[in-house]
Amino acid sequence: MSIVMASYYGGFLLGSLTVPDLIKNVGHVRVFAALGSLISAVLVLFAVEPHWISWTVLRFLIGFCFCGVCVTAESWLNAGSTNENRGQALSLYMIVQLLGIVIAQALLNVSSPAGYLLFIIPSVLVSLAFTPILLSAQPAPQFQTISGCPLQSCTRHRRWAAWDLPDRGVFSVLSGMSSVWGAQIGLSVAQISLFVAAIYAGAWSCNIRSAGFRTAATGASWSWACPPSAGCAAW
Repeated sequence: MSIVMASYYGGFLLGSLTVPDLIKNVGHVRVFAALGSLISAVLVLFAVEPHWISWTVLRFLIGFCFCGVCVTAESWLNAGSTNENRGQALSLYMIVQLLGIVIAQALLNVSSPAGYLLFIIPSVLVSLAFTPILLSAQPAPQFQTISGCPLQSCTRHRRWAAWDLPDRGVFSVLSGMSSVWGAQIGLSVAQISLFVAAIYAGAWSCNIRSAGFRTAATGASWSWACPPSAGCAAW
């Protein structure tokens, strides 16, 4: 179980290293469309082969794709905002994203987790979610060369990112294994969906507050500091 859950973040890490080159070569729109299509296909494949090895590979692909989607969307959003409203724009972006995650937990109550429907519905929703962005008349931003940031320099000059690492680890464990823990102690499907939703609801509420701040770093700090406390409150 831990390998399957960790593989998502392995794919996310790989995506952060390779997706900028993909955007440079083919552009924002094509990368966004390709990754969205791959996400939709992979979600259906989970139900085809319910084995931990295949799920590890599929979660790795999902992590890679979602990282690419985030890099593409956030660079697009970053290029369309100014220094005066960039923090608020990114906070609103996170509010919408986390609100979708909170609402999505209700899908667990639509059908049995042992069936195919809970894999098909997210696949369809992903395809629908990408459509309005791909049909948008707003031009894609010009790609800018990205300079590397050594770990020592990142720790010294970007302290928010360094301080956020332990909390991100706690959040990954909490969000990834909370449903497993809920099943082991005998919670119903409805109770598990509510429990997981409460974790993301904490991050969502903190992003609402951070939307009034001027910097994206402050908003990110609030958004990731709150989920552990939200999970404890739900427990």
